[in-house]
Amino acid sequence: MASNILTLLCIFIIFTILFFSNNNLFPARTVLIAPVFTKEECQQIIDMAHGAAQRNAKDAQREKDLLLSEHPGFMDLELAEKDNDATTGTDPHLLQLKKLDSMLKEPSGWKKDRHDSYPTTDLNLVTDSFTPEDRAWLANKLNGRLAPLVERSFGIFRGSIRANDIFVVRYDATKGQPNLRKHTDSSHLSFNVLLNDEFEGGGPGMCNELACMTVCSIYHLTTSPYAMHRFHSRPDKTYVDIKPDVGEALISHAQMLHEGLATTKGTRYILVGFDSIDEKDPLTGETTNLSIFSSWLNFSWMQIRFKEGFQDGRKSRSRIINNVGDDKGEWKYSRYAVSLFRDLDSVMTCLIDQFAPFRSLKVVGTKDFDKYFEVMDKATEQRSQADAKPSRGAGYASWFKGQQIDLDVFGNFKSIWSSRKDEEDKFRGEDL
Repeated sequence: MASNILTLLCIFIIFTILFFSNNNLFPARTVLIAPVFTKEECQQIIDMAHGAAQRNAKDAQREKDLLLSEHPGFMDLELAEKDNDATTGTDPHLLQLKKLDSMLKEPSGWKKDRHDSYPTTDLNLVTDSFTPEDRAWLANKLNGRLAPLVERSFGIFRGSIRANDIFVVRYDATKGQPNLRKHTDSSHLSFNVLLNDEFEGGGPGMCNELACMTVCSIYHLTTSPYAMHRFHSRPDKTYVDIKPDVGEALISHAQMLHEGLATTKGTRYILVGFDSIDEKDPLTGETTNLSIFSSWLNFSWMQIRFKEGFQDGRKSRSRIINNVGDDKGEWKYSRYAVSLFRDLDSVMTCLIDQFAPFRSLKVVGTKDFDKYFEVMDKATEQRSQADAKPSRGAGYASWFKGQQIDLDVFGNFKSIWSSRKDEEDKFRGEDL
């Protein structure tokens, strides 16, 4: 009996030491603010996005004209839009016509429905009409300026970074989408870079999820709209949200609750990335040299893996019930395992929100941006000359090729998103 108590006490002490270490609590709810692009480079990204949107619109108009010529019954577009039975039907040609119409609506060429639960007006760097030169230029900047910062601040080897989605978002005050409601991102880390300042309002609002809850339990979380608070409360109890400079990135754990505040004038552009942290490349099996202290001994990382395990298990159990697929018999898809993954995800989220300090940290002063870029770019050039063949094991992140995929609890490839399935040929390009 005494030995069992001693064993449990040792386990509790080890858990406590690990949980309250800086490796776990510092990055969990800290928003890093750091420069990634100059103002000129930000404008270049906006121009790249507009070019991609124009090419999207041109392709969509061509496809729409061809579709209408093959199906003249759809020529009366106004009638097709007003006919609820037609617009909600399952005719694949009409569904495609609706998709093309959405693409051609203002802002023309921009996707409006790519993210199901929290749709944004955006363009993905792979599935939309960006050029290989656009991606090569952007990957070089992210490898040289963003990846080293993530490695140093979050204790994550830069080669373990895999973007599961990178896209340019626009928030429009008078047309399109002005804001985005509270949500968390589907990744380990996320970043967004402000690309312009010709707008009013807008910006990210970061929230303590636990403070937004009236009930916090394993099985049920009820949101209270009156409990929300943000960083930097003023003495008069109003709120101040983070306002980065143009070119600065906000880098944080993806499970930090946040929102896109309403843009009230002009158009706000941001570059967004959802980054997964891999032990191995899920497509090639190549090791990424990720430390165990940044993975299975890191509570934020584990929480995402348990969430992925729950989501994968829920889908697999549905397939098992319907006698589809070959997942039957694997323990991770049992009802008990799936419930355990769900509960661990909820409990760890509550613990992190309770104990990790919520804060923002500006890494580089605005007046030092130019010197910072000079140092980072010089290091990138020296590294590129020394490395004959860039690879994830050698410390190069995967920004494009591994996007839009789902993993199981152990980081193995499981499935691809529908948006990738429709554009799979674009992920075979050598430039990725």
